[in-house]
Amino acid sequence: MRRQLLFAVITIAAVLLLLEGGARLLERHLGPQASSAGDRPGWQAVFFGTLFDWHESDPNLLWRFKAGLSDPLICTNSDRLLGDQKVGPKTPQTYRILLLGDSSPVGMGLSVRRQAFGEMTRFLLDRSLAGRKSVELLNGAVSGYSSEQVRRFLESRGWKYDPDLIIIYCGNNDASLSGRYTDRELLGRQHFASLRAALSHAALYRVLRGILQGRADDGSADKEIVRIRVSPPEYGENLRAIADQCRSHGRPLVILKPPVPYLWPAGLQFKPFLQLAGQDGQAILPPEMARLLGRPLTYCLDTTRYRQLYGQGDIFTRVVLSSVYADTLPPGEAVVYYSQQLALRPDDPVLLNDLGVALWRIGDYRRADSALLAARALFARRYGGTLTPLIQAAVSPVLFNIGINYLSQASGPGTIDYDTSGAAFTYLDSALQADYFSLRIKRDYWRQIDALAGTNGVAVIDLPAIFRASGGERLFFDHCHPNALGHQVIAQALYDTLHARGW
Repeated sequence: MRRQLLFAVITIAAVLLLLEGGARLLERHLGPQASSAGDRPGWQAVFFGTLFDWHESDPNLLWRFKAGLSDPLICTNSDRLLGDQKVGPKTPQTYRILLLGDSSPVGMGLSVRRQAFGEMTRFLLDRSLAGRKSVELLNGAVSGYSSEQVRRFLESRGWKYDPDLIIIYCGNNDASLSGRYTDRELLGRQHFASLRAALSHAALYRVLRGILQGRADDGSADKEIVRIRVSPPEYGENLRAIADQCRSHGRPLVILKPPVPYLWPAGLQFKPFLQLAGQDGQAILPPEMARLLGRPLTYCLDTTRYRQLYGQGDIFTRVVLSSVYADTLPPGEAVVYYSQQLALRPDDPVLLNDLGVALWRIGDYRRADSALLAARALFARRYGGTLTPLIQAAVSPVLFNIGINYLSQASGPGTIDYDTSGAAFTYLDSALQADYFSLRIKRDYWRQIDALAGTNGVAVIDLPAIFRASGGERLFFDHCHPNALGHQVIAQALYDTLHARGW
């Protein structure tokens, strides 16, 4: 019996070795990407988890801040929370606020930590309490986080700090394209990450995984490789789960409805990552995204408007804007060139868009409008009724260009004010709603926040409305991050709400 068992084990081992050898030969012939692409996380998980200097991988939340960072803005304590104050036991004289969210409550783009709205709110509350309570801010926001990560952070770590109040600000990352899996699927897969990592050393596993993934894709009637990180319904579920947690712990919740600028160019934010490779040497952006981001597409970008809004901008903002396809021809010559090219390729929407931008540059807004609208119509005919987020993102720059052209026609070049009932705003808003190539919240996500307004123990602060009344586009320094003045506006709105509610 033992001899038979031993023979069976040896036979199985020999077969596995033969299969492994065959798989390695096959993989060498097909290339490693053919067997591994199906199991790769989204590009944002790769970027934030392994390539972003302030972050490190996290087994439960994909990534987190490193402990002990000492940057003037990104300084962290031993708990990896923002700020250098060590978290100790809470005393009866302490009022503890837990702030969760993405890079906006982190303060991305600011010079120093004290300019961020969380820190300013703590200062305003401390001053108003005049020593009766000590206000403590625990800032657990992490750049790149979606509502899925915020929810899981609160569940797994947040309540151990015994906060008196929860404040959340998230949604810009939710409405963006990353990879094959949603955040919920990707985080669920973390339970088996160690096993998959061990198995991935075997070529047989890699090849079989690639074959099975390929069959799953071929059998799908509505194949969509690149997906939104968190859909609007999932976003609403996450917010309600956070609200339920707060009610079960008897703690109030403040949801900050993220504001967004409309004059930031759509469909551009991820372009600087086109050549970025992960630790496996492969490009982090999915090929479908890279193909669209790499188009020679020009934009209606106005240097005067840019400087009015953003000044010099931070280094990343400058890199993003410099990644726009550069049309080296003078505007008049560009009009002639694109007209000639269109005679050869009349069904090319990129050429029509670039002709429209060239006409905009010389101030011929009427003809620019005709060319840009024709480019939009060509995109619509090319894709038919298949409006996946990837396709919407592909068209968003053209919608932005139409809006800027209308704005220039109505108010002149360089203007940063617009009528929200006019044609310019209609197209600028459409560009934003379609812009899944940037980290910008959409209207459907706002509706999920609004649904929680007035519910027990929840306060919703409508920052988009407050921003419109307080400076609008001038309160941002890029696609979604408030500038120092914007953070002041948020801090004051937070203080007023907390004071009015007695929280």
